[in-house]
Amino acid sequence: MTVGQAVAEQERILIVDEGSEDLLAEQEILKHNFPHSHISIANSLDQYRERLENSSFDLVILDDSLPGANPLELMRELLSSDHEPGVLVVAASTDPQAVSDLYAAGCQKCIVKKGDWLHELSPAARHIFRTRRLEEENLKLLSKLTEANILLEQKNRRLDEFTSTLAHDIRGPLGGISMKLDYIIDTYKPELPSRVALLLERAMSSVGRLTSIVQSMYEYARLGREAAATGLVDLHTLVADVVSDLNFEEAFHVKVGLGDLPTVWGSADQLRRVFSNLLSNAVKYNDKPEVRINVGLSKLYQNGLGPYAEIFIHDNGPGIAPADRQRIFSMFNRGHGDAPSDGLGVGLAVVQRIVELHFGKVWIDPENEVGCRVVIALPLERVDFVEMLPG
Repeated sequence: MTVGQAVAEQERILIVDEGSEDLLAEQEILKHNFPHSHISIANSLDQYRERLENSSFDLVILDDSLPGANPLELMRELLSSDHEPGVLVVAASTDPQAVSDLYAAGCQKCIVKKGDWLHELSPAARHIFRTRRLEEENLKLLSKLTEANILLEQKNRRLDEFTSTLAHDIRGPLGGISMKLDYIIDTYKPELPSRVALLLERAMSSVGRLTSIVQSMYEYARLGREAAATGLVDLHTLVADVVSDLNFEEAFHVKVGLGDLPTVWGSADQLRRVFSNLLSNAVKYNDKPEVRINVGLSKLYQNGLGPYAEIFIHDNGPGIAPADRQRIFSMFNRGHGDAPSDGLGVGLAVVQRIVELHFGKVWIDPENEVGCRVVIALPLERVDFVEMLPG
């Protein structure tokens, strides 16, 4: 048995017809073109409702001349049933408004009883069957995708928990090592050979840096777990507050231009951290006598999740080499080779993590040629899957 035959055997057709002279011809045409299908007949409204109650159908062919039947009402009954079969209406009326009303009510195909209309029956039925199969496949794929997303979310949560626990457990012994080294240096440094004292101080410095790395890992892992109150966030006010809070030293000669920014959906606390990190980086790695940063709206657009906004943060610094534009969003990576070496390279990884938790995206604009232009896409409204956000 072929796959096509297996599918065809599942095709169940109900013809609703009072017994017109065309009924036999309809049956023969359908049997010829769909030999493995099962065809049932309902000659009255009572039979029609009995068939629907006791069986499910892939296609209902409804003759609108059935006595006492209102095709619009019958279609509403069909589309409210558990099985929601495809609907093909054979209409006696050629009135365009009547045909339009049928389609508006949920009819997938309407054939007007005029001329050689029987030849339209099989192609119309085949189209409905094909559409139903595609819809069923799409539902299966959507179900698999939803399940995969849930599993991925669970896996990421377990990974975050493991990283957080590991970092927490490492901090304890590191603290003990740091205290012991500090005690030895403070107590015995005058008695130690200079070479030994130097090695101990370097070890102390390494422990301090390792502690900072572990702390960064712990805070990064918590981003996906911490409860975050979400709601509408006025980005213009939020970014203005961030600029004020950063209070850049006058020696940096920092000028921040703030354009019109939209209200987005998200966590104000986490988004504040996003813009704080980006603005701090724009100043920290800038090589110009006067630091200029512009924050504004690139565009509003619609994607599969809803309305989104693209916001840019554009500075006049040295920019980021094309080869580095992707890896700088990884943990412990810095994209400015000539910039000061302080910092762990965690800031942009945190930015990406928070933006992804908001079902957004962040990237370096590849078309920009002057300075660095970071672009963030954020939802303007509550995303359908926002309940998956932690908290």
